[in-house]
Amino acid sequence: MARIFVLALACACALAGAHSAFAAGPIVVPRPTNGGEFAYTAPEAAPYVTARAIVHYVTSGPQAPPLADADGDGFPDYVEQVGAAADIALLYYERHGFKLPLADTAGPDTKPDIYIDDLPAGVFGLTFPQTAEGGTFVMVSPRLDSRQKTLGSLPITVAHELFHVVQFSYIASGKLPVWAAEGSASAFSMLVFPKVEDLSMTNFLSGWLFQPWLPLYDERFECAHCYGGAWWWLYLAHLNSGILPRYFALLEAADRKGKPATLGVTQLDAALRGSHVGSLNDVFTAFSLNLYRRGLPLGGPYSLSSSTTPRASSIHSVYGLSTQYVSVRVPSTSRGVVIAVPYGDGPRPQVTLVVGGPKGRRVTGKRFRPGKGMILSTMFRNAAERKRIMLIVTTAAESSPPGSRFGIRRARVDGARTVVAELEQEVRRPHRAAAGGRRRSAHRTGSQLREEVLRPRRSSSGRSGL
Repeated sequence: MARIFVLALACACALAGAHSAFAAGPIVVPRPTNGGEFAYTAPEAAPYVTARAIVHYVTSGPQAPPLADADGDGFPDYVEQVGAAADIALLYYERHGFKLPLADTAGPDTKPDIYIDDLPAGVFGLTFPQTAEGGTFVMVSPRLDSRQKTLGSLPITVAHELFHVVQFSYIASGKLPVWAAEGSASAFSMLVFPKVEDLSMTNFLSGWLFQPWLPLYDERFECAHCYGGAWWWLYLAHLNSGILPRYFALLEAADRKGKPATLGVTQLDAALRGSHVGSLNDVFTAFSLNLYRRGLPLGGPYSLSSSTTPRASSIHSVYGLSTQYVSVRVPSTSRGVVIAVPYGDGPRPQVTLVVGGPKGRRVTGKRFRPGKGMILSTMFRNAAERKRIMLIVTTAAESSPPGSRFGIRRARVDGARTVVAELEQEVRRPHRAAAGGRRRSAHRTGSQLREEVLRPRRSSSGRSGL
């Protein structure tokens, strides 16, 4: 476990309930047409067959969809909308390098089967793995909405669940890391239907931005943080379209060896390296900086102020695949700033300093010599750089709570040379701490957030990213 201490000196002279879910387990789940927990209570109507999927439904009872049939072809409009969304989604996944779904052995043919069925409150869709009767199959609620902006979107839910079907074509056992399965399915459903806004996803995305210090693989509270983690998977999809297919292939290889991945972080690092975009550590650092560069309403657990005398803060936990955004405040008379981040045993954190706000200048740090840590220093070029200073601390290493930890120690001195000398002396001492306050994020509307989610951006390294 690493303990990381941050020293800053100012130079006076110088994310509603689950959107959807996938179910994995050893029990063979029957199709709704064959009994079980989700058994149809009315006779099944003739299935609706599309180019790439089959939609099953009934015409009476709580499991029945709306029966309006505007074109008079004998199939309810709702059923046709589910089928159309399925065709669009499956074609998108095929064209973006993913494996085709495994053959279905319980339906009229080998296409994926979608069952419109009454589901538990707050659940819009379910997908069962290849171990289910006849292989993987999907269930969606009969009460989804096809409008472009709604809570419980029909096309988004169908695309989300069918991405689980694609995932299960790699990992037939269904033993995927849940955080990766749900986050990537959320991301790709939005890529398939970029003009559709599901308000439940907007809530997940907003909630994730407010708590970036939680690990991407935080699966608590029905995996709410996982859905909002779509930010990360969207970034990877825009960075290189081959990353996700390669990642699933590596998870598949581990599963076939009888050693399914737990968190899948090792395979993710290998997929990134194999796609020639860098290590997980480097890519996650660029992702975290990219979020700040875009001016998104990022939450921070505390802020950092300078002082005329040294002060220490409480020690804060840093989880794997998480980011701490620390706002730094200096007096209006300061001409520069020096920040040091020493650390002990454990994963080495990545540290980025940006002065002048999201569009401002990035300050490159240097390693301590001797010792472990980074030091970042700069002279302010204008008032904007002095007013808006952000320290970004990331770690991409897999860790269990509490993970790496760091505290804060800061002081203001009168000369740049004195700053560095005192700083290098202080980092060799252990520090105690005192708590800081929480900084709340600015509000952004759902439509603005949606636009930011799907807008490709250029990262600081020159690569295209979300």
